[in-house]
Amino acid sequence: MHQMDKTPRILTIIGLIFEGIGAPSTLFGAWVMMNFDSFPGISAETMDLTQQDFNEVVELFAWLGDILFVLAIVMGVVFLVNLVLFVKLLQGKYDEESAKKVYLYQAIWGGINVLFNQVTAIMYLISGVSGYSGHREERNIRDGI
Repeated sequence: MHQMDKTPRILTIIGLIFEGIGAPSTLFGAWVMMNFDSFPGISAETMDLTQQDFNEVVELFAWLGDILFVLAIVMGVVFLVNLVLFVKLLQGKYDEESAKKVYLYQAIWGGINVLFNQVTAIMYLISGVSGYSGHREERNIRDGI
């Protein structure tokens, strides 16, 4: 069974945490956008807009909220897939060949994720590439002396 090195392990855990925070946060942002006009103090008068301009802003925010809602659902599904794959990888439940495939997926997802969440993307890229290439951390044998 495959055992992860410390650096990819830590990066994967932190990436999963950030990704887990990102999906609900995006869902909350979508809710805010879709309900923008119902918040207290939000009106055409307080925003110094004409009623027509205010209605256009509300429509635009509703449209952006719909896009964010769909994005949050996609992010949630991908997070659940990543959670299943990466937790098994962290626990050492894959053989070397399967672990290499998961590392490849992790690196590819990191590359795609650069568009959405740069922090997790960099973590997944480093972890995936180092795991896929078979890079092992050097251990100083003199540490215990």
